[in-house]
Amino acid sequence: MRNAPDDQARRAIPWRDYVWFAGVPLFAAVALFMLVEHTTVDKAFSDLFFDSVAKKFPLRHDWFLEVIGHHWAKYILVVISFASLAAVLLSFGVEALRPHRRPLLFLFLVMMTGPMVVGHLKDVTNKHCPYDLDIYGGYAPHKKLLEPPDPGVERGRCWPGGHASGGFALMGLYFIWRHRRPRLALAGLGFGLGYGLMLGLGRTAQGAHFFSHNLWAAIIVWLVAWLLYELMLRRQPSRVAADPGAHTTAGS
Repeated sequence: MRNAPDDQARRAIPWRDYVWFAGVPLFAAVALFMLVEHTTVDKAFSDLFFDSVAKKFPLRHDWFLEVIGHHWAKYILVVISFASLAAVLLSFGVEALRPHRRPLLFLFLVMMTGPMVVGHLKDVTNKHCPYDLDIYGGYAPHKKLLEPPDPGVERGRCWPGGHASGGFALMGLYFIWRHRRPRLALAGLGFGLGYGLMLGLGRTAQGAHFFSHNLWAAIIVWLVAWLLYELMLRRQPSRVAADPGAHTTAGS
């Protein structure tokens, strides 16, 4: 007996996967670090949303961005994540859900773990929100990513972009479908990337983040999703291989 070709592809770990799923994001992280730390591109973009006369971000308390873009968009993600968990639990009693148990659990864990890692990094780094910086009328000096806070200045908690990370977690859909539904996988990747960028742009317009904070969140969440994929989905027996009718006898 031998596995179906699709199962063999799932179990193999070709070098190009490491290049695309880990190497490219890590290279992007280095490039982003160099760009942000050695240019003013972040500030130039945030300046577009800053009123230099009034010394404030006019959209900081905008109703649509705050209620719809900040809160309700996040609630949608919470519903998706817990709906995935509910489906996992139901799969123990509903036969139709049983083959989807592991992918649904994977999606739930990506949507929980990715933002949790981002949240932890916010706790241990020292990047203030733009509206808290003295260059935008706030109280804190602008610091580089690895610089410690000045004495008497509260540590910043705005790096990476926590709000956008929830949207980026939907990129996990790509790994669920990449073997069986490649087009759907790319659509899931685009949806998660677009959702995260939309949330991140809204927070940037409010002065709550520099835009690069959101790009960092995308890289981090992607790497979390990839690691969970390697642990949970790549080596799982496929449904095709599990079906005796999908097996062929060697030499037959």
